[in-house]
Amino acid sequence: MNTLKIRDLVLQPGRPKVAVPIVAQMPAEIVAECERIQALPCDLIEWRADYYLSQIGNLDEHLADKNTYLDMVKILDDLNYIAAGKPIIFTIRSRRQGGQVQLTKEQLASIYGLIAQSGLADFVDIELYGRRKELDGDWTRGQIDAMHRHHAKVILSHHDFDCMPDPAEIVDIVKTMYRLGGDVCKVAAMAYDSEDAKMLLKATAFLSKNNIGPLIMLAMGDAGKSSRVAGGRYGSCITFAAGTEASAPGQVDVYTMKKWLDDYYGEES
Repeated sequence: MNTLKIRDLVLQPGRPKVAVPIVAQMPAEIVAECERIQALPCDLIEWRADYYLSQIGNLDEHLADKNTYLDMVKILDDLNYIAAGKPIIFTIRSRRQGGQVQLTKEQLASIYGLIAQSGLADFVDIELYGRRKELDGDWTRGQIDAMHRHHAKVILSHHDFDCMPDPAEIVDIVKTMYRLGGDVCKVAAMAYDSEDAKMLLKATAFLSKNNIGPLIMLAMGDAGKSSRVAGGRYGSCITFAAGTEASAPGQVDVYTMKKWLDDYYGEES
């Protein structure tokens, strides 16, 4: 199935829903940024918790203290209240995938487990590959099963900042995500020209036609900006836009994204 309902939001091919990331580091700033984002024309809010973790000194030592995990749940509780019904995506992006921290599998599993048990995140983003693009299918499936036991959905993600894989490779990556049980499959790869963006859209169309998804398919960089809008026509269901600061190359501000979507799909009723 390539359709998924979260709260009152239906994710499906067509006009993509807009997610805006929180990239503040300090707890008070995170809450304030969420308050600003909640008032923006967006559908989902992503907490990029790697930004929060990046400002903690002696991170390994702090992650051995249960209070660090409880502090994260407290922040997420505030975000959930402020979001006022908008689904929340919880993400820890690793450095090798464009993020701010590099945690061990044990640290990630502890955080993911507590977030899922809290019931405060609608989605948990889990990266498909490890440090050297190796796949640990057993670990990944174990994390997904743990999320599902607590009724959280999983976005399985892969980011390539070096190049755009060819369509066959993109299809293989997404099929692996689908096979492992990801609820939403996300691939974001760098586009250096319009042909790169077309390759991503070609793979998106093939996957959607074969009922694999829901999908989040994004071509990063200036050459990929069109895919952030047109991707919905090919089967992508979510696009990302910036509130205060872009979290990926080629990410435009949320008002620009809304105008582009309105121009392309027609204004929402």
